[in-house]
Amino acid sequence: MTNRPEPNDPEPTDPETALLRRLIDEVTALLPGAWRNAELTYRSIGGHESIWLTGSEEGRRHPGGIHAAGRRIPRTGVPDLLRRHREITADPVHGAWAAFTYDLWKRDGVTDWSVSARPAAEFAWTDELTPADCAAELRRFPRRDDTIPEWMRPLLALDRAAQDFRPVPQRESDLVALLPAGMERLFMRARVKLADFVPGADGFRVGAPGEGRWTVAHHGGAWLAVGPGGDVFPYAEPRRAVAHAMAGVMADAGMEVNSTVLRTALIIRLQRYPRKGEQAWLLSDDGRELNVRTACSPRPRGTGRYIALDPLNNRPAGPFVCFPGPAPEEGGYVSVHTVFMMLAERVLPVPAPAAQAAPEPPGEVLEAGMEVDAYGDPDGRFVYTVDTPFLRRGLWGSPEDYAYHRYRVAKPVRGHTGLFAPGPLGSDPPPPDTGTGFYIVDPIADLVASGHLVEITGDRGGH
Repeated sequence: MTNRPEPNDPEPTDPETALLRRLIDEVTALLPGAWRNAELTYRSIGGHESIWLTGSEEGRRHPGGIHAAGRRIPRTGVPDLLRRHREITADPVHGAWAAFTYDLWKRDGVTDWSVSARPAAEFAWTDELTPADCAAELRRFPRRDDTIPEWMRPLLALDRAAQDFRPVPQRESDLVALLPAGMERLFMRARVKLADFVPGADGFRVGAPGEGRWTVAHHGGAWLAVGPGGDVFPYAEPRRAVAHAMAGVMADAGMEVNSTVLRTALIIRLQRYPRKGEQAWLLSDDGRELNVRTACSPRPRGTGRYIALDPLNNRPAGPFVCFPGPAPEEGGYVSVHTVFMMLAERVLPVPAPAAQAAPEPPGEVLEAGMEVDAYGDPDGRFVYTVDTPFLRRGLWGSPEDYAYHRYRVAKPVRGHTGLFAPGPLGSDPPPPDTGTGFYIVDPIADLVASGHLVEITGDRGGH
């Protein structure tokens, strides 16, 4: 949808157009006077929401005014208008749009705008979502089963496993048997690292839900982190469930969030400025991604503990301690639980790499009509082009020591190409680098019997 307001335009009667006019007015009021164009993106699935504002300004390389405007969005009516836009455009068959992009630009002093939408099937940020987000999405915006995106179905299955779970004790040995190769020590490693991070804390269990501690369990194909209060968080990978439970133990124990924790979690990194001879803490790639997701987005509900990201960027080098609290009114943030989960994921073992099939040697199809030859027993599995020197065939002695056979290919035969290095030559010159050898897998005699090769040696002598 594209819109260009005209002077004295009547108020729109279409609900969507009226809402969009209000939304564009709200966004425009936030923008600096020198703005040229702006792009507001909004994506939402269930309880997950992310907002981002970017654009350009006249005479400025860095659109600092637009970025500042984006940071004010959570305290305005923009998030509610975005949610309302999803609601009024939802379809009973296909559900609600998963993402919107609102483009604004100035033309002759007038603000033009357009809006485009992306369906859930094209949602590209699935790593941000939880199974609970997907289940909440379908409760809020039901859709026909055949329109549920394929990427969402495994997450919904995880949510069902969490809902069906009952706190029945499970043997740790049985759970270890379910772990992927290379992760047999996962639970032991979790205990060892928790003893390092929070000495004396006794809040981690495996297969023992219902004891008022964080527990890892398995049910319905899902790995579960079960909280002390019985909340269940499902994952497809055991490592993620263990990291979630470890983070819960660390958070409940009041573990300190400091520069070492943040650096190990790869949220910050130390950068040296050679010209100044100084060092500073900067947000890492992961830290910047957290900032992009949250800086302009609605503040979290509830009483969780959070760390503001702004104070972590371009901070003088040296150790420091963070003091968690409510999410900041402006700017990016990360929950304490997420920090500790990222930390846990850096210290837990990873699955063994999947076994890779050995690469198939170079191959070629011997086409019908081609002539090849071989020395020795017809039970051999190598044939050669007729110009291949004897010394490059991997045989000892001389040609006179072997029976010579020549064949015509009657049916295509698959062969793997290669030649042998010449054996000891003494004072003889090296053989010419000509010809090609073929490893044909099956014995020559079998291929003659099957009609793939026809012997045409006749009265031809060897080479």
